[in-house]
Amino acid sequence: MKISQKELEITRAVINSDKKAFEYFYTGEYKRALFYVNQYLNDLLLAEDITQDSFATLWDKRVLLDPSLPLLPYLYSILKNKSLNELRRISNSRRLNDEIKRREYKANLVALTDDSSDTVVRFQLEEFISSALKEMPEKFSDSFLQSRVNGLSYKEIAEKKEISVKTVEYHITQAIKYLKYKLKDFL
Repeated sequence: MKISQKELEITRAVINSDKKAFEYFYTGEYKRALFYVNQYLNDLLLAEDITQDSFATLWDKRVLLDPSLPLLPYLYSILKNKSLNELRRISNSRRLNDEIKRREYKANLVALTDDSSDTVVRFQLEEFISSALKEMPEKFSDSFLQSRVNGLSYKEIAEKKEISVKTVEYHITQAIKYLKYKLKDFL
């Protein structure tokens, strides 16, 4: 995976206590970070607290960062650890009487500790795919999303769009070709 020069410039600026660079990073990553934490905690207010605290920790530890690496992996490492600590606290709490809820939290805790799923890579892949879908003609991306995301058959898409099934097949084939081309460096 390539690291962009801009990512490294932001890292260096943050290490050098550039608040504007950190605000830029914060603004660009806050919503994704919050979404990531909330996926495990299922408590938006708690997720907001942990996300804010994680950014604050990243700022506090900025002088320890490696300037040759981007900030994003550091941030997600902090988010993961703080979420794990909170899930452990919640799962061990006597206030959590509902056994189903406890099992859900423990399952999320296990999922979060599973290092095989590289969250940062997943988020970057989602960004690449989203960007590629926005770049291709709308008729291609729409047919692709209707099929792959909404689970519609080619026939259902054709009826919905009032076009032939062959045209839907062509749209989706072209979308897949374009995604393969755009994602070849990433994959």
